[in-house]
Amino acid sequence: MSAVLTAEQVVYRYPKQAEAALAGVDVTLRAGRVLGLLGPNGSGKSTLINVLMGLRLPQAGTVRRFGAHPPVLAWVPQEYAFYAQLTCRENLQFFVAMLDVSAAERADRVRRVERSCALDEFADRLASRCSGGVRRRLNVAIGLLQAPDVLLLDEPTAGVDPQSRAFLIEQVRELARAGTAVLYATHYMEEASAACSEILLLDHGRVLAGGDLATLLGGDATTPPFENLEALFMHHTRRSLRD
Repeated sequence: MSAVLTAEQVVYRYPKQAEAALAGVDVTLRAGRVLGLLGPNGSGKSTLINVLMGLRLPQAGTVRRFGAHPPVLAWVPQEYAFYAQLTCRENLQFFVAMLDVSAAERADRVRRVERSCALDEFADRLASRCSGGVRRRLNVAIGLLQAPDVLLLDEPTAGVDPQSRAFLIEQVRELARAGTAVLYATHYMEEASAACSEILLLDHGRVLAGGDLATLLGGDATTPPFENLEALFMHHTRRSLRD
């Protein structure tokens, strides 16, 4: 699959911090592939997402976008990014109005994301009165309004029930099948195993392991095969508790 977005030897250090949040990180997002971004708290995952989005400029290294036209990027943050006092549909209509597309296209995009995110039943309900699963789907739906080539998901299933989690994972797979490049940041190893074809494991701002998931689980000359992704994660990050 062709590369859509890459970061090469990216470095980012916050003011007054002794250690860099990112210390020479390489990452490639490919059309039709889901890259699982894993790491303990404070490993640099959110900083990397911010750099890929252009919200922070790297102090070294480069971020490149590929294609005949600049790819459209959408970011779905871990926090709820909508207005609780509006209904689900009003939120969608508000955010789609920011896009430079026709009125007919805006209405069509709202209909499409309501359907794909199973929001039809809740379209007229205040977001504040929706369950956690519906709120997560609304968060994702707002990102999908942009019809992105690259979708950056930061803990998209935090705090949801198993049915909503399974639904969102299948939606991610469907987006990849349609050609979207997806970065999926999560703490849930079983989710990453189910949704992702590639893995990037960060800790202390450095890449500990990266590449095809099946290949990583197979081990190498220095390590035996890993039973699962959690075993791979614990091998590289050790077992000490983090803040």
